[in-house]
Order: sequence, then structure tokens, then C-alpha cells
Amino acid sequence: MEKKAMLIFNPKAGKMQAKNNLFTLIDLFTKNNYEITTFPTQYSRHAVTIVKEKASHFDIIICCGGDGTLNEVVSGLMQQPSKVLLGYIPTGTTNDLATSLNISKDIYEAANDIINGKAYLYDIGSLNDKFFTYIAAFGAFTKVPYTTPQKFKNAVGRLSYFLEGVKHLTEIKSYHLKIECDDQVIEDDFVFGSITNSTSIAGFLKLNSDDVILNDGLFEVLLIKSSNNPIDLTNIVMGLLKQNYDKKKVLFFRTGNIKITSLVEIPWCLDGENSGEKKQVQITNITKSITFMLNK
Repeated sequence: MEKKAMLIFNPKAGKMQAKNNLFTLIDLFTKNNYEITTFPTQYSRHAVTIVKEKASHFDIIICCGGDGTLNEVVSGLMQQPSKVLLGYIPTGTTNDLATSLNISKDIYEAANDIINGKAYLYDIGSLNDKFFTYIAAFGAFTKVPYTTPQKFKNAVGRLSYFLEGVKHLTEIKSYHLKIECDDQVIEDDFVFGSITNSTSIAGFLKLNSDDVILNDGLFEVLLIKSSNNPIDLTNIVMGLLKQNYDKKKVLFFRTGNIKITSLVEIPWCLDGENSGEKKQVQITNITKSITFMLNK
């Protein structure tokens, strides 16, 4: 029986792999009994509108793009009354979630894994009224993914994030926060925080895959305390890269719900995209709310 599939792609993601390989992908899915309708995104948040309005007419949504495009597709699906299968072909700069889900960076292998894959339930996060697929973050370096020019990303790849990050070293701010989750309240000064459902953050910070379960209803929370010494911050980041961090300076725990309150507005980043400034956020894990087709 033929499956109706929406192929939604970002023509500008990564090195424009989706655009350059579009007809080959359509041919591959068509040969495997899929009726393909393509939707190239035209502007920011376009995919949210397309999926929200049209997803119910399809059996599966195939997202071809980077983390930002996937966020938009998932945000649209989360506003759908009926659950539609989701396939992901990563063509962005870092593709963090693809790393966690063991999705191939080879677009044809990723496409074949959708065709031959099995359903896998995955947790999605909400921050106030917005959704995220793998990370909500504030503080040091979180501006880097959305301030790095797209042409620079295409030319240099994930190294572009490191180079762009150097520009922001003098902009690191400390925030006094009240953090409430489960039965604990934490109050301190922090320069960085991330609430994640992923084993890869920004393509270079790794969490132990044995410790991260992607559909257990829990986030991995990482908080870095502020320091008056820039060298300390450098040492903390280097320790995180080696998965060997100072527990006095870095807090790491798991929770399904977390409330963060600040005296000033804090800029937040969701899946590498700017999500605006907020004084208070409520972050919730929506367990097993998206069904990916994966080879796992």
C-alpha cells in the first residue's frame, strides 16, 4: 500500500545537501512505494505552519535539514491532534539530535533507514509555550549557533561555531538564579545552563550515551557556576569536553520538570535558535510524544 509522505526541507541548511540531492531522494522514496509531496521552507518558522496545517493528510513527515528545521517540524507536529510518523535526514551543520539517535549523516543511508526503520518514541521538551527537541540553554556561547552567518557555517562546518565563539568571550555574563525542581531549590550565580535530551551538545560536548535515555521522561540538566577568574571557566569547559568536570563548579542532575527564575531577563536558545529573553521559564518533559522512524 502506498504511503503518503510530506518531504519538508530547508534549501539553505548545511551545505545545501537537501537541495542538491532532492530529485534523487524523491526517486528513492517513490521506488519504495511512497507518494511524495515536497515543501521547501521559505522563511523562519515556515515549517511550523506547513506541518501544523497539513500533517494530518500524510502518513509520515520526512524532515530534511538541520536542528533548527527539525525543531520547526516537531513544533508543528506537537500542535497536531493526531500523531504522524517522523523521519529525519540530517543536512545541517552539527545535527546534534541525529548523533543521539544514531541517524546516519549520509543522506541516502538515512533515507533508507526511514524506509526500513521501526517506530521509536522520543521525549520532547516545552519551555513556557515553545517546544524543543533536544536542548534549552542560556548563558555562555549559547548565542553562537544563531549569530554565526549561514555562509560561514556552510564553508567551515562545525568549526565555525568555535571561531564565532571566540568573539563572545568578553560577553559572558553571570546570572543569579533560583532553580526549583522535584523537592530541591538551588539559588546561586551561573554563567551557563542547559536542559537536554541528547548525548551531543553543539557537536563537541558529549554526554555518556550509557547515561542518557531519550524516552525516560527525564532531562539531563547541566549548570556551570560563575567565576571571577576566566581561566577557571576555561578549565571547566575543558573538563566537560573530557567528561571529567569539577563537581564544585558544575551541577549535573536529572529531572522531568524545572522552573528557573532570574532577577533580570535572560536570553534563551532552543535547539540552536534564538528564543528571546525571559525572567522565568517552566521547562517540562513531554514523554514519548514524537514517533521517529529509525534503524535501531
